[in-house]
Amino acid sequence: MYILDIQASGTGAESYPAEIAWCRMDGSESYSTLINPDSVDGWKAWSHHAARYGLTRQECCERGDTVAYVARRVGDLLKDYPVYSESPIQDQQWLDKLFMSAGKRCPAKLVSIEHAVPSPRRLELHRYLMARRDEHNAAANSLLLARAIRQIKGTATPRSRNQSALSSPFKWLKGFSFVT
Repeated sequence: MYILDIQASGTGAESYPAEIAWCRMDGSESYSTLINPDSVDGWKAWSHHAARYGLTRQECCERGDTVAYVARRVGDLLKDYPVYSESPIQDQQWLDKLFMSAGKRCPAKLVSIEHAVPSPRRLELHRYLMARRDEHNAAANSLLLARAIRQIKGTATPRSRNQSALSSPFKWLKGFSFVT
């Protein structure tokens, strides 16, 4: 099982995926890359939305992988494993655009992250998602979400009926750092 996150160049119809990351649910594998918008025709739009999380179009052009390469990597992942997303509808739109631009069809649909935890624990996941700060970084988001799911699934029973294992949603992040 994997968690995938995508950051885009904006929110409009002309926007496109700018960064994609995923990690294995157990934390044993992760991947993150910028996507080079110059590697495909028509990806010109850039908005303040992308700048909000520290990306520039120039950085994506200089450091990003080609659309064809990223589509191939994502395609391999999607055909072999269930892939979860915090925003499956929005991220699916970005994946569909990525694959269409690479001349391919997206091989699978993303699954809502809520399905990664047992039904009785979904409220706990929802509380965590509402309380956390969005990192605006696909790699950091996918790692945070995987760690939260592991924490929720790994907690046998809360200490009391009124106290959730993630009652302080960031308590388990102590000692966890990100390099951006």
